[in-house]
Amino acid sequence: MANRRVSVWKYVKVGQNWRYCKPVVGTNNKIKPHWVYVKGVPEEHPEGNFYIMHLDGQRKIWKLIGPNPADALRAAEYESRFKSAVADGIPVKKEDSTVTDYGAQMWKYLGTYELSQSAESYDLMKQTLGEFWDFMKKAEMAKLNDMRKLTRDDMLRYKKWLVSRGRSLRTAGNKMLRVNQFLRSVQGIQAGKGLVTVKDAKFVEREPEIYTDEEIDVFLAACGPFYSLVFNTLLMAGLRKQEMENLEWQDISFDAATLSLRGKKNFQPKDWEERDIEIPRELLEMLFSARKDRGLVFATKTGKKYTHVWDDCSATRGAVSTAKSISGEQWWSTNLGGVLNSPIRRVCFCRLTQSRSR
Repeated sequence: MANRRVSVWKYVKVGQNWRYCKPVVGTNNKIKPHWVYVKGVPEEHPEGNFYIMHLDGQRKIWKLIGPNPADALRAAEYESRFKSAVADGIPVKKEDSTVTDYGAQMWKYLGTYELSQSAESYDLMKQTLGEFWDFMKKAEMAKLNDMRKLTRDDMLRYKKWLVSRGRSLRTAGNKMLRVNQFLRSVQGIQAGKGLVTVKDAKFVEREPEIYTDEEIDVFLAACGPFYSLVFNTLLMAGLRKQEMENLEWQDISFDAATLSLRGKKNFQPKDWEERDIEIPRELLEMLFSARKDRGLVFATKTGKKYTHVWDDCSATRGAVSTAKSISGEQWWSTNLGGVLNSPIRRVCFCRLTQSRSR
């Protein structure tokens, strides 16, 4: 009888050598991130990638999956189902069956997508397609074996499921459209003729709120030196969050009073929009007083990229809100509501527009 078993392994560094180790599985039957068995003892190994392995006769066949354990489990499940079908005598050819198989086409599509898109876009597409797999797996696994059986109702149920799990209508709609993009691509369907359209992802967008100078001043007054520089840079330069996170000292010209946004190894500006930004004297002086020879402008104490700007913003807002509540003033929580949900960039653009109209 053919061996139908497909197993998941992680390739990690043990001592001076790299070896395949079995991952540790938790009580929820999911792989415990970063943990593997080394000689029967659990050890933490964040490095390395996951592989799936099956036997072809006496020969071990290894296939690289990547660092995500969920991806490895999905790949193992797909390979196991295919081998079971062959062992049961089902007359299918792998090259034919994979044409309509969601799992096989997902990996093929992602391989091409990674070559043409930014790392951020790739991770987002990979997460979304994997999430849809998990959703349909619980509902109708047969439709993952043959994508032609997927319906418009399946897509709309996926959107509704996302909203029930706390996602906004906007996020749920965008995720549904990403899955639709994948399905159209692998099945050769023209744009606008998929299971759903942009109309199915519509949502009511709230009118953006612009904060007053008084509200911004109160917020900045509650910030320490580091956070003051972070939020003043966002405010005066109009940077997006990831643009701020990837800003390096070499991107700032103190002589020309400009800040340059350029594509880097793991970062591309939104819409590939490289640009130079004139920065006001006030911000230039703040940056000059904190300048270093090299590295990230905004880094953690260990020198890594600082990525918690909105969390820290929310924490600062909470501290100010508490202080205002004690003093009997409630406008912060009702009017400011949190810079977290209404980007500072809008305030920056409003100030620029006002200054140029004078």
